Amino acid sequence: MMMLTLHAVRPLGFANTEAVAARFAQDAGLVEAQLIDAGVNGFVSRSTFAGFSGWLLSGAGRVENEQLLADELDRTGARSLVLAVHDDFAESNTRVVSACGAIQLQASSSADAMHLLAEAVTAWRPLEARLIEVLPRFGGYSGRLLHALQQAARDPTWITATNRDSFHRAWFELHEDLIATRGIQRGQ
Repeated sequence: MMMLTLHAVRPLGFANTEAVAARFAQDAGLVEAQLIDAGVNGFVSRSTFAGFSGWLLSGAGRVENEQLLADELDRTGARSLVLAVHDDFAESNTRVVSACGAIQLQASSSADAMHLLAEAVTAWRPLEARLIEVLPRFGGYSGRLLHALQQAARDPTWITATNRDSFHRAWFELHEDLIATRGIQRGQ
């Protein structure tokens, strides 16, 4: 499904075909064909950076993705649910951003930050449950976040590392998923 393929590229930012396919458990061959078609239509481009090749969403692809997401909300009747979940998410998001920033600056103890992040996951879980009843593509964030926290208990880099499915990466993708689904930009 093209909507899932385009939407996977958005929160991932820059990703290879396998990562795009894995995001929504799609067949990599089908996703590759969809990405090639999307590239022909100007929705994505493929580039190489530091020896890594991946796909990027273009401005036209972002508009197309937002239209497909809006169509999904109309089809499922989930618009008001997404708005309510995003509003509830916003409070936790502020705390997560502060905790991750403090960790990066080493301005907070990891125990305090871990506690704040665990609270954020606890707050997110019922919101995720509400969303996946209508929009199953939101499933999995709680598991990713909990896994990162478990790993961070042994290796604190699992909070903010960029080379793995860290807490920050999963949270960032969740936030991007929510705002894309709402059809807004960060900071709105």
